[in-house]
Amino acid sequence: PGLTDCDVMTYMRETCGCCDCEKYCGALDIVFVIDSSESIGLTNFTLEKNFIINTINRLGSMASDPASLTGTRVGVVQFSHKGTFEAIRLDDSTINSMSAFKTAVRNLQWIAGGTFMPSALKFAYDHLIRESKRAHAKVSVVVVTDGRFDPADDDSLLRYLCNYPGVEVNAIGVGDMFDKKHDSETLVSVACNNKNRITEMKQYADLVAESFIERLETVLCPDPVIKCPDLPCKSELDVAPCVGRPVDLVFLLDGSERLGTENFNHFRSFVQQVASTLVMAKTRNDQNWARLALVEFGKENENEVAFPLTHDSNVISTGLSRLTYLDSSSSTGPAILHAIDNI
Repeated sequence: PGLTDCDVMTYMRETCGCCDCEKYCGALDIVFVIDSSESIGLTNFTLEKNFIINTINRLGSMASDPASLTGTRVGVVQFSHKGTFEAIRLDDSTINSMSAFKTAVRNLQWIAGGTFMPSALKFAYDHLIRESKRAHAKVSVVVVTDGRFDPADDDSLLRYLCNYPGVEVNAIGVGDMFDKKHDSETLVSVACNNKNRITEMKQYADLVAESFIERLETVLCPDPVIKCPDLPCKSELDVAPCVGRPVDLVFLLDGSERLGTENFNHFRSFVQQVASTLVMAKTRNDQNWARLALVEFGKENENEVAFPLTHDSNVISTGLSRLTYLDSSSSTGPAILHAIDNI
């Protein structure tokens, strides 16, 4: 029998994971201030970057337009010695998706210099927050540090962010690569004397612990709005329209004699329904939404590409209409390798 729209939606949700509910945190600006000094070490610096990415993964979609008054924006300041601060700005026009932000974070390079942490807090406000402040946006700063800083830096700047009531500061103190304990008094100053905003850790690996990230998620986004569709065929709470994440879906169709002409035609109809149900990429170079491909296979080295990975509904429909039943034997392994190498 043919498949219903509900069957297609259920298949897509369970197979490609592209149909989850969407989480919204409202107008939220988050700035991570991370240590890039020599005492941290490259491994711990990489853990800091993974911590940022893992945290943002849990906060739903980002604002597609950094100039928008709504949605979540994220910035990063990495600090080392004076004059070496590097930043991913909240209003960077190239950071218009989760994928773009993750790429920018991964591209940050370990500076391996001194530790001008107090000055970095001033830099974060003056260059990221103040210059792109949005009305009604909640502003949160997450500072990751071992609590020590260069004595040549100005220690009065430790409380610089405390001068702005609309900014919430969360201080995370971690031991460095030499297993030296963080400086708790410094953390108290950074967190504006709010000990509920301080987290102490022994090692940087604890930053990426699931339990900690879940706790930080509730601090940064305490009242999320979860949007799911009102589908007539909804049987579970988490059925939702496919969100704007990249999905490449490759179908391998067994064209052997065991399938039969009737089932072959059913499968073609199924693929057409999938293409009609998913939100396809808008252009060839679109980094979001879905693309489909279909390969029919028979005996070894008998592989017919109905259409390569494409977003174009006309290409998909034409490829399906022209695809003929091979009525052959079945060689699955070589077909999978063919798809990997050629699709």
